[in-house]
Amino acid sequence: MSNNWITTVEAVTMISKNSHHPVSPHHVQTLVNRGKIGMRSFEGGTKLLKRSDVEATRVAVGTGNAHYRAGTS
Repeated sequence: MSNNWITTVEAVTMISKNSHHPVSPHHVQTLVNRGKIGMRSFEGGTKLLKRSDVEATRVAVGTGNAHYRAGTS
């Protein structure tokens, strides 16, 4: 398999490190759904994300983690 594609777990680690705060797998999936990160699906349900898109992704503080919910207490 090519190094151009990575798992969601690797993407979470990379984006969290580059953004200097934790980012959830759910938020990474949101970025995929919005077209910010390219994805490939394979038989059996395996999904890989485009490394160059992940490397270029930064998430602002206060977004992208499971502990933050806008408008809730």
